[in-house]
Amino acid sequence: MWPANQVADYMKETAIHRAQWIRANGTKSIEEITCEFPRLLDTPGMISQDFSVLFPDHAERLFQTWKMSFKDKILCFASQEKKAQELLQNLDSLSPEVQSDVALRLLPVILPTPVYKKGMKMFKPSLEENIKSFIEFKHVGTNMVEYLKEAELTKPFPFVLGLGDDNQCHQAFVVVGKQALHQNTLLGAVDTCFKLFYVLDIHFPKQCAPVWEFLQTVVYKLPGTESPSVMQKMRLQFWSDGGVVF
Repeated sequence: MWPANQVADYMKETAIHRAQWIRANGTKSIEEITCEFPRLLDTPGMISQDFSVLFPDHAERLFQTWKMSFKDKILCFASQEKKAQELLQNLDSLSPEVQSDVALRLLPVILPTPVYKKGMKMFKPSLEENIKSFIEFKHVGTNMVEYLKEAELTKPFPFVLGLGDDNQCHQAFVVVGKQALHQNTLLGAVDTCFKLFYVLDIHFPKQCAPVWEFLQTVVYKLPGTESPSVMQKMRLQFWSDGGVVF
């Protein structure tokens, strides 16, 4: 096995080739892509590095803006939503880091639950399904082997897993296929998961697409679709003070 720094250098040099290969083989599954390029997942930081090569002007936007510009706005907006009150309990006693995590977990609550076609019928997932498709929160001590077996069958798309108690996230992962990729923070896990969709060229899961589309267009400033009614509501209700303009 090559030293990690040599792997990173080689992966950086081949990022454009990898992106072209993935997009030229649009029918490939996640498993097939990661089988062709195993270092993407088994070497920490490679997803973020590929994204940085492909989108250098957008790579750091979540880390640069979330805590400074978005966190408090999201929490303020969510305080008006009855279904958000459970996550907002004792908010003032929480550290800024934990408040940041709470704001992330509130995105599926304040953004619309999508309606989409499934077969011949229109389908609307429950709020719980919407939330867990973005960030699933489990207790510390969860049997990860059993959890990943179940997740592989029920959620065939990348998502974030947080392990903790109440609002405290002690461990964060990006779950993709049969793997749980450890991340230093919940914010880092959301960042890596978002970038994974781009690097692997896969669609956002329909169950929580509005959340990823919000991050895509508002936070990362990348082209994409968005819900006009939601964006208008957000502009009027909690970006009207001039703090964040989009």
